[in-house]
Amino acid sequence: MIALPAVACWGAAALLAGGSPAAAGLVALLAAAATAGALAVRRLTFAWLLLGVVIGAAATSLHLHALRSAAVTTYVGRRGSVPVELTLVRDPVELTSAGGFRFVLAAATLTRVDGRPDNAPVTVLAHGPGWLGLLPSQRLRVEGRVGPPRPGDPVAASVRAVGEPELVGRPRVWQRVAGRVRAAFRVATSGLPPDERGLVPGLVIGDTAAMPADLVDAFRSSGLTHLNAVSGENVAVVLATVGALLRRSWAGRRTRAAVSLLAIVGFVVLARPSPSVLRAATMGAIVVAGAFVGRRGQPLPALGAAVIALIAVDPFLARTPGFALSVLATGAIVLTARPVADRLARRMPRPLAIAVAVPLVAQIACTPVLVAAFGQLGPWAVPANVLAAPAVAPATVVGVACAVLAVPMPTVAHALAWVAAVPAGWLAMVARSFAALPGAGWRLPPGVATPAAVLVVVAALIGGALWHRRLHAMLGAWPP
Repeated sequence: MIALPAVACWGAAALLAGGSPAAAGLVALLAAAATAGALAVRRLTFAWLLLGVVIGAAATSLHLHALRSAAVTTYVGRRGSVPVELTLVRDPVELTSAGGFRFVLAAATLTRVDGRPDNAPVTVLAHGPGWLGLLPSQRLRVEGRVGPPRPGDPVAASVRAVGEPELVGRPRVWQRVAGRVRAAFRVATSGLPPDERGLVPGLVIGDTAAMPADLVDAFRSSGLTHLNAVSGENVAVVLATVGALLRRSWAGRRTRAAVSLLAIVGFVVLARPSPSVLRAATMGAIVVAGAFVGRRGQPLPALGAAVIALIAVDPFLARTPGFALSVLATGAIVLTARPVADRLARRMPRPLAIAVAVPLVAQIACTPVLVAAFGQLGPWAVPANVLAAPAVAPATVVGVACAVLAVPMPTVAHALAWVAAVPAGWLAMVARSFAALPGAGWRLPPGVATPAAVLVVVAALIGGALWHRRLHAMLGAWPP
């Protein structure tokens, strides 16, 4: 039942995030009144649905109001620079503009502007080596010019930094530990061949800076982009490995749950919280918390609860393609992978049927978003994912072990890096092979992507209505 309010919460936030806080607040009030009416007449299904609208609209209204009322907005467009104090929330990254100009992009929370206290998310544009290497939670002072945010950015303003930052204090201890581990892990993998040197850190800590540009394109063209950076699949692999090790130990149920929660938090801090990682981590935490109190977690309710929790905290996630792809792929796997695998298992070995069913249903569910957001159609995504799947878990598990041991035992970590390079090399070979096939990386022209996505959804709905009959007919006639 929680899937209904989750979908409604997600939809309400996605529709209202680009509007005004007053409009979102009005929708929340109307939906709350309608929820009360539905409860009065015992229409529980409608009540659950409307409750999701209330949560999504109310969260969006509060966040939009916070952005619009931030003190920094009064400085937007003013000439000259003003002193600002910031706290970084992500690692600064160096990018190159279309004109070849290199700059640093950082996400931060502005805590003071021109002496006035504030608490607003901002995007920082800077240049110079003083920004690279700074860690999340690092506080700093800098002179900056305040401008409007880019369209669609969920921030109050953009700050163009002038000069080098003045550091205030040190990052929090866990961020310092994570930063040291990430740096040592990069050193441990620095001796690998080029493809593996970039891919192993990408799989484990989301650091793709060392990946060759042609390998990045190959992963994108073959439909394997979700593998060259940390995703929910990596979180699931880590959690499953920790659970398997704990089940063989003396630890009781509650101890295992507590250690699993610590493993989730540690991995998120190490790998950094992308939308897919947040979804998987929240979902895993809900399942583990259920185990802590003695209730076995169910994947679909856990997914619904994760969606509601994340959108309540950050409603702007509802509009990010990464979050949508993660939720849709997980939902499709939970709902349809087993019945599809059961049908396929009538004509092929069951392990192969499962290996085909999981990427098949995930790719079908994600195709509308891929088409709408990126104009991307991946005809080779399913076979590429089938061949890549066996290498993901070994590369992730050995890579995480390498990262954990990189600081205390660098020699062992260096050896483990070469072990992780074997499955990583397989992933690179699969990506390059499928990227070279005809039709790989085909993109729709601008202006065609959104209508094409609508057609894909309509075709999926029609195909779903005829699913059982058509699939039964195809399987019944194969092999000839």
